[in-house]
Amino acid sequence: MSLASGSQMDKLQRSLLRQSQPFSLDPIRYRRMADQIAAVIRSSIASGTLRPRTHLLEVQIAREMETSRIPVREALMQLEREGLVVRQPNRGTFVADVTEEMVREVASLRGLLEGFAGTLAVKRLTSEDFQRLEMMAKEMLAAARLGNFSRVVECDFQFHSYIVHAAGHDLLEDMWRSMDGKIRVYLSATNLMYAELKSIVRGHVAILEALRRRDPRKAGKVMSEHIEEVLNLFVTRVLNKRISAFGGTVRK
Repeated sequence: MSLASGSQMDKLQRSLLRQSQPFSLDPIRYRRMADQIAAVIRSSIASGTLRPRTHLLEVQIAREMETSRIPVREALMQLEREGLVVRQPNRGTFVADVTEEMVREVASLRGLLEGFAGTLAVKRLTSEDFQRLEMMAKEMLAAARLGNFSRVVECDFQFHSYIVHAAGHDLLEDMWRSMDGKIRVYLSATNLMYAELKSIVRGHVAILEALRRRDPRKAGKVMSEHIEEVLNLFVTRVLNKRISAFGGTVRK
């Protein structure tokens, strides 16, 4: 998907950058131990070093990270909320099994539902709604600048959720929310491919700009294409990387 261009787009992007960092200060580099552990595990999942269904042992991780089990447990709970790991009763915590088939299914259904939602929402969004969506984009950018992955994922989810709700189609929203868990896993998995979290925001700026044009067809198209673009990047940058790293195929 080609991003929207023009003076309005440039002005909005500059506004996001300026207002999220009014003093142009460097991001805070020091994080809690749990956040650092979560970042290491997250990166290992993205690179394929930790394969799906890998058993994550608190004792082993704590020993390798030279820390106690408490921050390890907090890190695993954070990754569980993001959908990257799953906790199984009486068995332990495992890397979530994010397959190409699952990602494609979620992406294709999201594309249909959110594309339709965009065509409806564009007729109903008020100036207040646009202000709220812009604030979400700003918060997403601020979280990206701080490297707060879980917050980026949550802002991403809330941004799309707001548009779906604004469509005013109850059945559509019910269907979308029934996918809540899978959408969060999808967002966590696909957002991992970005070397720069800030690049995630650009796709949402394009969606916001399309909605402002009040063109139902254009809004639906941009939302659908955004999801398709993310899917294609995920398949080529993440899944294929895992295939080459292990000399085999990624289970579908």
